[in-house]
This record gives sequence, structure tokens and C-alpha cells, in this order.
Amino acid sequence: MKPIVVVPTYNEIENLERIVGLIREQPGGFHILIVDDNSPDGTGRLADELSSRHPGEVRVLHRASKEGLGRAYVAGFGHVLKMPEYDAIIQMDADLSHDPSYLPEFLKMLETYDCVLGSRYLHGISVVNWDFKRLVLSKGASLYVKLITSMPYSDATGGFKAWRREALSAIGLDQLFSNGYLFQIETTYRLHRTKGFSIGEISIIFRDRDLGRSKIDFPIILEAVWGVIRLRVTGR
Repeated sequence: MKPIVVVPTYNEIENLERIVGLIREQPGGFHILIVDDNSPDGTGRLADELSSRHPGEVRVLHRASKEGLGRAYVAGFGHVLKMPEYDAIIQMDADLSHDPSYLPEFLKMLETYDCVLGSRYLHGISVVNWDFKRLVLSKGASLYVKLITSMPYSDATGGFKAWRREALSAIGLDQLFSNGYLFQIETTYRLHRTKGFSIGEISIIFRDRDLGRSKIDFPIILEAVWGVIRLRVTGR
């Protein structure tokens, strides 16, 4: 399978070069698409420099403004689906909270499943540098999603995921309504409800960012709370 990693960025100039380097070190020939939302800190310019250094391996998609993680992924996924050479698409954060060393395992699992979720809770709790409040909030969110949607997965809220091309095409990118972290739940839920596709999980260790600022805020949390109910009630 020919893989590409989609990495959305907004003000990630402190982390971008390192994450690109770590992805390129992994066996499997992973290419990278950086989706930058016009970062004022110069992340987009650095992305262009990295693309120039690694032509054909690192690509950049520039967006006019910041519209949320979900919109960035929709743009990135749509861009990749226009390139027929890629049949495995992996999504991950730019802040090094997702360890690129798991990429070969994701690719291997895609030989069996159509989508693979990186789970922080598959075998207990696998997070580093979180305070108790954030851990409770995250674990509680996972249980809430499981209760409302009836999805059996241990961590449907995580953002480290891998897709077979056919599965990503099947969820209807143009119909997605979420903007923030609800996007992770919505995309998994849509595939879960689509017949003929399978979803697996691998255990990952999640490490909180060392540099830069988290993008989570109250409106994003509120969108996720009500959005999960909307998914269950409407099915979309």
C-alpha cells in the first residue's frame, strides 16, 4: 500500500520540522501532506521549505484561514483522494502527541481493516503528561460517545487514525458538519454505519505537547457534546 500522512497545522512552527523528519524516518515510504490554515507564525513558509527539500515526498496545501480541524481535514482528504497513487491515508497531529513510530503498525493493520483507530484506552490508560482533570474529561468523553452512539471502540475521540482509500471515500466528506474535534467521532461513526467496512484498533501512547498551545476551547467541547447526540438522532 502506498501511504500518505495528512498533518493539519496552525501555528506549529516549533514542531513541524521535527514531525516531518520523524515521519520520513519510518519504514514504509510515507509521504506527507501538510494542510496549513494560514498560520501567522510562519508555519506555512516552513512547510514550503520542507516541500522544496523533499520534492515528491512532502506536499503542502495552503488554506486561506483557520476554520477548525474538521475543515482542514476535509480539505486535505479531498486533495489526497484526487491523487490515485495513494491507497492508505493516515491522519495525525503536528504537535508530536502522536508518535510516528506507530505508522508502520497502522499500515500493517490496514491489510485487515478498512479503518484503524489509535486508542489511548485499549489496554488501560496510555497517556503521558496529562493532569487528572484532563484525563477524566477525555476518558469521560470516550465513555459518553460509546453510550450515545453504541459504537464498541475504546477511543472514538482520538485523532490518530488510518484509512483505506475506499473507506475514506465512502463516508461522504462533503456531507460532514463538524468543525472541531467532533470530526474524529463523526468520521468514525459514518464508517461504522456503512455496510461492508471494518474498523480495528491499535494501542498507542499519547504524549501531551511540549511546545505550542492546545487548540481545544469551550465551543469545541460544546460542539462535541451536542454533535454526538445529533449523530445518534439523525444518523448523520
